[in-house]
Amino acid sequence: MSRTLLAGVGGFVVALIASAAIWGLTAWLWIAGFFVALYVIAGIAFTDRRRPDEIHYTTTADGWTLGIWRYRPRGERRRHAPVVLLHGLGANQRNFDLEDRYSVALYLANAGYDCFLPALRGCGPSARKRWGYPDKWNINFDKFVEFDVPAVFDKVRELTGAPQLHLVAQSMGAMIGYAIAEGELGARLKSYVAFNGPCFFAHMQQFAAMAKLRWALKPLLVVHSSVFARIQSIPAYFWPAAIGRDEVNPDNVDGPTIARAAVNLVTDMPRDLLFQFAKWIEDREFGSERPESWEKNLHKITVPIYCLGGPVDFFCVPDANRGVVDKVGSAKKKYRLFSKANGDLADYGHGDLTVGRTAPTEVFPTVLEWIDDND
Repeated sequence: MSRTLLAGVGGFVVALIASAAIWGLTAWLWIAGFFVALYVIAGIAFTDRRRPDEIHYTTTADGWTLGIWRYRPRGERRRHAPVVLLHGLGANQRNFDLEDRYSVALYLANAGYDCFLPALRGCGPSARKRWGYPDKWNINFDKFVEFDVPAVFDKVRELTGAPQLHLVAQSMGAMIGYAIAEGELGARLKSYVAFNGPCFFAHMQQFAAMAKLRWALKPLLVVHSSVFARIQSIPAYFWPAAIGRDEVNPDNVDGPTIARAAVNLVTDMPRDLLFQFAKWIEDREFGSERPESWEKNLHKITVPIYCLGGPVDFFCVPDANRGVVDKVGSAKKKYRLFSKANGDLADYGHGDLTVGRTAPTEVFPTVLEWIDDND
């Protein structure tokens, strides 16, 4: 009897364990299925199939093929110099062209400017999607400056014949703009508009704890932020504050706009590029690994420069870019903080300057005015 009883108890325990494993596996499958469903539904619901007037391609000196969107000037008036609009970290060429209302590119094109939106290597139409590229994610900031932007400028000159151009850039794109304006390519710029581009990394210490944890990314080549953004887009559609206040001020951005940005604008981020930012944060200097850092060479910038910022910007706190206009050697320069204290309808965050509810009426006109004054 004892053996029979023992066998019965043992069988019961095994059955419980097996049942728990099955139910646990089922629960995980349900959870995984839920997130897959969110990903698929978001892609169907929020993918924007708008297309520019033209799509061009150019090849960099080190062999990358870059896609460039173009919006031709509208109306009878034609401006002198074309405009290049450069996106930020974790974004693509849609940074300045999310939809018709929130498109700096279309806003300028309607004013008579020939507008070009390049995608840097690894982003949007410039991503290498095929197998056989072992260095697919061997991407860092220096390659954007040394290879991508010169190739884009040359292509724009080939298409328009214009020797100079206006540059409009946001976040990391604005940082690239600082580096470009300091060098030989600075002579190709008629004017420069920098949307919340951090430059003084001593004021970027909100990321210090994250920078110390970068060892966790070493096994990875890329952070698939586009996947997380797409999954998050459906909750953000109904509850804008669900994404937190890091990317935008949710009080100034509509839920549907955030959802479309999450699906169409966000791209994956290369590990090496993130490591580079982490080093600058730890060293408290933009370009600290270089013999002459970009932060210390701001005085070499002489192009007319207009810097924009927002008071509740987590990624680029005002002190991280406020002093750029004081350091540059430009004779014509301006800084503008878009805030209620300065008479604006909202306190702007990071992405608000391009997709904020009030951006088309408050921010965009100041960009056009600056470019017009220097065209």
